[in-house]
Amino acid sequence: MMGQCKLCLKTGVALKNSHFISAGIYKRLRDKNEKNPNPWMLSKTTAVQTSRQITAYLLCKDCEQRFNKNGEDWVLKHCLQEDGNFPLASILASRVPDISSSDPTRVYYASKIPEINISALAYFAASIFWRGSIYGWNDDGSIPVKLGPFQEEFRQYLMELKMFPRDCTLLVLVREGKDIDRLTFTPLSERIDNFHVHKFPMPGLAFTLAVGKNIPIKFRPACFVYGSNNPIVMTSKIEKYLEDTAIKMLSEVAYGKKVHLDER
Repeated sequence: MMGQCKLCLKTGVALKNSHFISAGIYKRLRDKNEKNPNPWMLSKTTAVQTSRQITAYLLCKDCEQRFNKNGEDWVLKHCLQEDGNFPLASILASRVPDISSSDPTRVYYASKIPEINISALAYFAASIFWRGSIYGWNDDGSIPVKLGPFQEEFRQYLMELKMFPRDCTLLVLVREGKDIDRLTFTPLSERIDNFHVHKFPMPGLAFTLAVGKNIPIKFRPACFVYGSNNPIVMTSKIEKYLEDTAIKMLSEVAYGKKVHLDER
């Protein structure tokens, strides 16, 4: 398909069938031990076990490769793998946390750990949220991630023309816990007071992006990009939130619209 690339804005270029959620994530969600190895896809209106991946013609070949090179390759190699190996968690486990408490949460300063590619993690997270803001991925055709005036700032950041937007805070969490450690769903958004919060979980990791000029100052030190020493959080606490969110989504499907259980 010919058209305009949403990232570099070149016109009259061949567009690739771009993934909303990286193809490598789908691979890590498959369970070869099950009769149906395909992952469940959750949304506000459907629950489907399928091999179908969410794609649209949005990016040119060069921009697809830019996403791979600048973030996706490193993150997919270091997230939770199909065989249970989790390289990023192993890197952190070999270090003494910089901040710890009586609960299972620990904070590590990524700037002190050369094995962690800070720019790749930030770039990958930004690419997922930005992709969610440029196309009507939802079942009803609506756009799942509202970035407002920051959409263009993120586009320029992803093009390596500008720094990560200053009025945004990115949290990077390494998920502990084995029950739902592969649980993944497309980014969810909510408005809190006068700013927006977008959340995206994937195998072993979770990203939260707060967007707006009114983000509380207490959030700023936790920012993976601009917080002191690039803090990365390792915790099992988020698993309860993710489980409750998935249950809520399934309930909305069951009692709102028909639950689709198919194999495509």
